[in-house]
Amino acid sequence: MKKSIAIFIFLLPCFLSHAQVRITPGDKALKTQLIREGTETMGYYLIKDATPYEVAHYTTEISKAGGVYTITSKLKFLDADMEWKETAVVDGNTLKTVSRRSERNNRVFNLQYADRIKGEYLTTATKQKAMLDLPVAGPYFDISTYPVVIAALPLASGYKATLPVVDPDAADRQKVYNVTITDVRSNVFVSDFTGQHAVWRVAVTEESTGNTYFYDIDKQSRRIYKITVFSGDKTIVLINKEDDFTERKTKLDKDATLRMVRNGKSVIQGEAFARDDRSGRDDRKLRIDVLNVNKKQFPPRGTKVILIPYTPYFKEWLELVKRQGKKGAKPVPLSDDAKECILVTDVYDDKGSFEFVNLGPGDYYIYISFNYQDYYSQREVTGYGDVYANGQYVGSEVYTSVIGHTQQGNANFDKVVTIRSNGEKVKVKLKRW
Repeated sequence: MKKSIAIFIFLLPCFLSHAQVRITPGDKALKTQLIREGTETMGYYLIKDATPYEVAHYTTEISKAGGVYTITSKLKFLDADMEWKETAVVDGNTLKTVSRRSERNNRVFNLQYADRIKGEYLTTATKQKAMLDLPVAGPYFDISTYPVVIAALPLASGYKATLPVVDPDAADRQKVYNVTITDVRSNVFVSDFTGQHAVWRVAVTEESTGNTYFYDIDKQSRRIYKITVFSGDKTIVLINKEDDFTERKTKLDKDATLRMVRNGKSVIQGEAFARDDRSGRDDRKLRIDVLNVNKKQFPPRGTKVILIPYTPYFKEWLELVKRQGKKGAKPVPLSDDAKECILVTDVYDDKGSFEFVNLGPGDYYIYISFNYQDYYSQREVTGYGDVYANGQYVGSEVYTSVIGHTQQGNANFDKVVTIRSNGEKVKVKLKRW
């Protein structure tokens, strides 16, 4: 019996270490130095039939001044002229909410948090304005700020906690709801840009909404790489775009670059082909008696040809791509604004022809990649035979035949083309000899 009690006492701290704790503003467990200041953007994807569709961009900016954090978030929808905006101010030491302004298509509110929650709540559809004065009891966070609070917690495998929050959009605005961290465990997030990262996978439930969240939070930097949301029958995934992955010296002038590739009168007409040589073939098969090599290998119809305006911004990007490639790292990401400035056309015939139109003066980087089949033939020894005359051996004979070979080749090449005056027609050949 004494042995059983001793084992229980030994294990008790282990159970207590994973017990649910209640975190309120000012709790000693909060490490505000872990909060990441700066701006980050996440792609906002709706999952349909296991396929993600990007429907919005979610941008968060956190800054500290005058002893408070200002947390501004924007949800910009891609297929509609609509943006939701949140601005919350929290105490820099306790993370207690000071104020929150929220603007959505269906309502706007502006609230101050003290002993009571006071402010204005406007329903946009009815234009009805209500003045709120809510006697909410007890310490709490605002529901919009708890992801920042989670990142400041001493996360560890098995960690559990409850955060009391108020939700001005809930049916009962005066109620304090629970946001519960139900599970924390180690995981790995694989970034398209920066590779693998050790993260905490934090499972969270919201009492006021019924939603379940999974946050992938970097163990060291506390960057939130991914958020998965289960809301009723909807699944939403947010992925960090890591816009700060590379600090570029040159900024994109989107308007000027778009004018360059859309508003001119010039044309680039091109032909792409590969002319094979020894570098494209297995040297062990080559002899000096090669009889035939195809002169030109053309890309198939529909092959994509890419045109990038060769401005300082894109020059710097191409250099970064080259350096990343030498390191074996992931490609350097481009912003959505930069992607709009890149043109893509198709090879339209069997002679590798392509065309770009409506271009203005300037330098352009053109790139193409394609596979092809190469046929060549060579004379090879196929056997030997003895030669006799009147029954007497007089020597031997070498038998040869012309043998055909087919090999796969790959062509990747680029060129910088200059248009000097508006209305100029430039002809170019993209070729490998």
